[in-house]
Amino acid sequence: MHIPNYSLIVSPLYHVTWKKNDFKWGPEQRQAFQQIKQEIVHAVALGPVQAELDVKNVLYTAARENSPTWSLWQKAPGETRGRPLGFWSRGYRGSEARYTPAEKEILAAYEGVRAASEVIGTEAQLLLAPRLPVLGWMFKERAPSTQYATDAMWSKWVALITQWARIGSPSRPGILEVITDWPEGKDFGISPEEEVTHVEVAPPYNKLTEDEKPYALFTDGSCRTVGKQGGRLLYGVLHGELQKLLKEKVNQVTLQR
Repeated sequence: MHIPNYSLIVSPLYHVTWKKNDFKWGPEQRQAFQQIKQEIVHAVALGPVQAELDVKNVLYTAARENSPTWSLWQKAPGETRGRPLGFWSRGYRGSEARYTPAEKEILAAYEGVRAASEVIGTEAQLLLAPRLPVLGWMFKERAPSTQYATDAMWSKWVALITQWARIGSPSRPGILEVITDWPEGKDFGISPEEEVTHVEVAPPYNKLTEDEKPYALFTDGSCRTVGKQGGRLLYGVLHGELQKLLKEKVNQVTLQR
């Protein structure tokens, strides 16, 4: 069975398992014990795996601050809600903590697909939900122009995810009902707001027109974009020649005063 937030609920009771520990039973422990008993009564049982053709296997993934997480669900015809087959998470390893947000989402999907294949096998159809823009890149055999992971890692992600999984309809909440036909030449219809573009490098400041200069933003290679199309924020740090140029501008203004 699966109990959401299990470790958080029973944390006041952990000390009773420690050897040679002076455990005290107080109001906090009593409340935790009562709560976990209620959670066990209402917990959703995991499995068993159903292998019928009309059963949908749905994988939910998420990239959290400290770990990727994923859960596998099945929904049979006539069921009002899906039945969970498993819940997983793990900490980021090595350089994974420095991945971009998009790469962390891809990593979560990759680990989820791997775990799901061990539960339902590689022949069963697996639906990724909710659909993520970054997954659209993978099914179109594209990668973002800015990435931290190596090309070899991206190739491994693309190969496994696109081989074993499918993309569902993005407009359906919860357990998705429609499975997109794949890969018979179908366009997944990534909407414009899902396409991620990158800010282009502008000309040097001294080559801008007087009308353009008030809107110039100075950054170095650490420049990043934040937000969706139509509402992006560009940020970075001042560096090198840009600092020198700005210092000259400030000095000119000071002298004029």
